[in-house]
Amino acid sequence: MKKRANFTGAIGAWLTSELHPTGATYSSPNSNFSSIKLNGIYGTLDYLSIGWFGVDMSNPTSPTLSTSNTYLAQQVADARAQNPDIIIFALLAYTDEITTDLQTIIADPTLLTTFANNVANFLGNNGLNGFDIDWEQPTSTLTQEQCGAWLNALGAAFGDTYYLAVSASSNQYGNVENLNADAVNANVDVFNLQSYWVSDPSVFIAHGINADLLGFGAYFESGVTALEAYQQYAAGIQYNGQQYPYQSMISWRLDSSNWPFEQSQQLLLRQYMTGQPNVVPFNDGAILNVQTTPTLIQSIVIRSGDVVDAIQCTNASSDGSYAVQLLQHGGDGGNGNDPISLTNGLTAFSYVTGNWYGQQFIAQITINGTSYPAAVNPSVSNPQMHQVTAPTGKTIIAFSGQTQYVNLAGGGFTWVLAQINPVFE
Repeated sequence: MKKRANFTGAIGAWLTSELHPTGATYSSPNSNFSSIKLNGIYGTLDYLSIGWFGVDMSNPTSPTLSTSNTYLAQQVADARAQNPDIIIFALLAYTDEITTDLQTIIADPTLLTTFANNVANFLGNNGLNGFDIDWEQPTSTLTQEQCGAWLNALGAAFGDTYYLAVSASSNQYGNVENLNADAVNANVDVFNLQSYWVSDPSVFIAHGINADLLGFGAYFESGVTALEAYQQYAAGIQYNGQQYPYQSMISWRLDSSNWPFEQSQQLLLRQYMTGQPNVVPFNDGAILNVQTTPTLIQSIVIRSGDVVDAIQCTNASSDGSYAVQLLQHGGDGGNGNDPISLTNGLTAFSYVTGNWYGQQFIAQITINGTSYPAAVNPSVSNPQMHQVTAPTGKTIIAFSGQTQYVNLAGGGFTWVLAQINPVFE
């Protein structure tokens, strides 16, 4: 039985079928979809909205859903294997053809009821829990009356079994004005704001949408960090002198060409939203162990401020034909430095540990003669230098270690690097 309360404080993500890198298959161990599994990202989600879906009018008297996502069954199976309780939505696309089909369906009450029941059956037959409507033009050109009839029909067909979501922006005419607030409040379980296209979320409350439905949508694909998204989420919505908290948080998305960043930030998002765990272990050697081709570290990005905030590697085969993009370990504090390019892999590095505000952290890392940060911060006491060199005939192919929660001087918190170890091969 569905419960709207399941979305209070819930964390979600959108996912499509965009495969990376070029030449990979869905199951390739270096693909963006394998990375989601290998890094345990499904386990950090409360809900997942998978695109894209359309309207199937091949039988005009019994319209239903269709999908262009050839990986749907695998994505659902992978998500449930890692997280049996995850709520999975089918995300409706927004095209002129879909809008025309919806107008035809909504105009005929009998056809609308049939369509709504068929959507429910489609969800059940495909192991899905809900239907997510991407509410932007041209879909949002439906009138308030059409919107209301559609949502009411879906609500009646879904009953206590299937969830209904709306994912809306406000940057186009009709995105707010054409919503039927009464039907939204009566039938929708979570209202995801595409916050990157919503300059003022209070316009939805002013329109009559219940504030306790509204969720924040983060735009990881564009480079927004989990810390920035969390700060906006925590600020809530201001309307008529009152502050309203967001119901939930969802991110766009996990599988674009920027997927290593998106997936790294998705992992961090739960940490920022829950303030835990205190210690986060990592081991990129485990990711490399399942690869089909040996690789060397090709580049390293280190975030640093007072201490070392995070580290992230990209590996590649010696001829560059096979790449493994690994995720960021550590928080979004400090500064993102330029990538360190390694032509022949890595055989040695050094690092400094020290006590920083009562805890032991990595105060500095030096690779190829360049240190991050450039100097050990004066606030670090008892600094100790550590030198790491690969044994003869071996190379450093990855890092393991742990990051640790730390309070920030200006308020808030993040995670910084507390331990680092080489993985040799």
